[in-house]
Amino acid sequence: MWSSDAPPGCDPPVLRVDPSASPTVSSPGSLRRAAVGAACATGALAAKAPATPDAEEARQAASKELSRPVYHEQPDLWDRIWDWILDHLDTGSMVPGVPSWVSTTIVVIVTAVVIALLILLLTKISSARRVVTPSLSVLTDDRDAATLTRAADEAAEQADFTTAVVERFRAIIRSLDERGIIDEYPGMTALEAAALTHQALGEHRIVPALHEAAHLFDAVLYGRVIPTSSQDQQMRDLADQMATVTRPTRHDRAVVEPAAAVPGAPA
Repeated sequence: MWSSDAPPGCDPPVLRVDPSASPTVSSPGSLRRAAVGAACATGALAAKAPATPDAEEARQAASKELSRPVYHEQPDLWDRIWDWILDHLDTGSMVPGVPSWVSTTIVVIVTAVVIALLILLLTKISSARRVVTPSLSVLTDDRDAATLTRAADEAAEQADFTTAVVERFRAIIRSLDERGIIDEYPGMTALEAAALTHQALGEHRIVPALHEAAHLFDAVLYGRVIPTSSQDQQMRDLADQMATVTRPTRHDRAVVEPAAAVPGAPA
């Protein structure tokens, strides 16, 4: 008996051979059954063979494959630096006298520390330059002294001393204007505000410190100085002192001016 797998709808051909029978010419029915069996066997083989895609199916399959994320991933900065090190340096022998894996570990740690320091430095420099937009006017908006002080405190808490120093000096000048010690006007600079305060307070001991703070304000605002917590504390101390300053009364001026106006008057 011989049989083969056939596609649905085909009956497998079955041939029976009688050894005792003499060879005879097959009858038409036998030939027909043999032909049908051969056709079914051929169909079964064709059904099992993989189909060859046409041009459009091949294009779609290639497009789907190339759309996978693995083909579009870009190495980050760390990967690029590490690849460069591996291409140009033998990390396993950079530290003599230790196993290669120890040498490689040391190189990785040192490289990571250097990169972290560079990122920190670049971040501080970038922050110092972009936080404050340079302007000739010391007061660039209508915020009151309390709001400016809060902005300075929040910046200092985040170690953003550039913003802290600038905003606290603005708070000092705004407070002087709110208390009537000076009259703020559009476009007034830090040094002009200090000069007006000098005119209002006379030779008050706080005036030199305010002039120094005005110079620091300009230097920080225009990027010539990157302030630290020390400059922030300096501006805080000045703000505390300025909060207690009042404009001299006419009586206070009368006590001082006659002695200077009368020649030969005793000190």
